[in-house]
Amino acid sequence: METNILEKIKQKALEDSVPIIEDDGLDFMLQFIENEHIKSILEIGTAVGYSSICFCGVDDEITVYSIEKDEERYCQAVKNIADCELSDRITVVNADARTCKVEGKFDLIFLDGPKAHNAELLARYEKNLNDNGYFAIDDVYFHGYVDNPGPIRTKRMRALVRKLTEFQNDLMNDPRYECTYIRTGDGILIARKRG
Repeated sequence: METNILEKIKQKALEDSVPIIEDDGLDFMLQFIENEHIKSILEIGTAVGYSSICFCGVDDEITVYSIEKDEERYCQAVKNIADCELSDRITVVNADARTCKVEGKFDLIFLDGPKAHNAELLARYEKNLNDNGYFAIDDVYFHGYVDNPGPIRTKRMRALVRKLTEFQNDLMNDPRYECTYIRTGDGILIARKRG
């Protein structure tokens, strides 16, 4: 895969204000995928396919099944993935992850969809996680508001941050998972399923 294609995908996403994984968070995830010998990934929130394409760059055996609700982003992701010649390894479906039925088991489930639904999505896809597999939840610090909610101005945003905080506290205290906060990018929470 040519790096200039990937760079163009990234730049276009940034120009169009499409949320994609931050560089530091991506670097961590690529290292994590390599170190833990991850081969199968379920991604919630494809956006334009940038992270899926990057994940596949770690190892030729990696496959990704990714769900994107927004039709325009889905179409862009399909094109970007084809441009990178990865259509045989990355499957993207245009669906709502809250109702989508997914078959099979995965080594890693990467939650990068609607933050307000993290708890619901984790509960929905637990059955698709291999024993000793991992959830990786991106943007857990939510622009710093989780640690410092003081500057929040709207009631809606305050409710969202409260929901995110509750989800994280519940997961950290869930005996079925061993959890680690990674203070990189906008924060990543790694939850390993106890086999």
